[in-house]
Amino acid sequence: MVRRIVFFFKSVNVGKPIIILMVVVMSQIHFTVAQIEAFVAVCETNNVLLAAKKLHKNRTTISELISTLEINLGYELFVRSKKPLVLTDEGKQLYTQACLFLQQAHIFDQFAMQLPKQMKQTLTICYDCFIPSAFIKQLIAFFAQQNMELNLLNIDRQQAELQLLAEKADIGIYPAVNRMINAEFQWYALGAIELGIYAHQDFFAKKIARVSLLELASSKQLIPFAGLPQQLSQMIKVSDKLQIITNIELLKDLINEKQGWSMLPTHLFTNAYKKVCRFDSEQWDKGAILNIVAIWKPTTNGQLAALIQQLAQLYTQTRQTTRSNSGE
Repeated sequence: MVRRIVFFFKSVNVGKPIIILMVVVMSQIHFTVAQIEAFVAVCETNNVLLAAKKLHKNRTTISELISTLEINLGYELFVRSKKPLVLTDEGKQLYTQACLFLQQAHIFDQFAMQLPKQMKQTLTICYDCFIPSAFIKQLIAFFAQQNMELNLLNIDRQQAELQLLAEKADIGIYPAVNRMINAEFQWYALGAIELGIYAHQDFFAKKIARVSLLELASSKQLIPFAGLPQQLSQMIKVSDKLQIITNIELLKDLINEKQGWSMLPTHLFTNAYKKVCRFDSEQWDKGAILNIVAIWKPTTNGQLAALIQQLAQLYTQTRQTTRSNSGE
């Protein structure tokens, strides 16, 4: 490809150097990909009709493409007086380069078509306080190994769905809500977490490890969410006296100060926390189990599904490691 270099000279100020601006101007291209395809096909078949069949075009189209290419180049590529067609000297020299050009064109085409499907180099993941922090840390390490930037948004699911729809976020990781998911989302199960009832060791009057639903319902319950899907709300909310505390560390401190009780993931209390204890109840003898799912908008990234399957494996490994370290 020929380039023409044009120099512009401009004097800035007297006594100062002259600035030289160099602009590279690309010369006109004298052919199209279709013309080169037609040329190569005729070279390989020595026949315009066979070349037309090979390219699924009609004979007239192939002839016109070759003729136009010859006009643009300024010389003939075939000796038409001979049957089958014979390449001219110029045509012979051009054939090898034409084959190489088509190979590069196909490589470029494949690359260009794959771009929308390629994984973004920066991903944004939304999650809430129920998602184990150990898993979030593993996510950071995982994406670092993939040479990908990871943005983490600790927001509730309702906000996350809006972010996903607006394509400002890529993946949401949240407790399953056991309902038909928005048709614009896909979901994939990552694993599960266990919930338990937590309160100060002296919070309940009878000071026993098993509390009744009546005691729970008549005591203030601390909720870590400003908004919950109805199905999840029915599972978590027990008391009529509710106080919303979205800062999980503050919530744990309030529990320790006997300001209320809360139903929280057991992974938040892997290590003993001050005088906070776990209590059994009539309804949840061995705790409640919540499934954790990843949700995403499938139109945003064709490779997210495969990535999320890897995240499911990572979640399982993280939970197994956590249980092993805690002696469960």
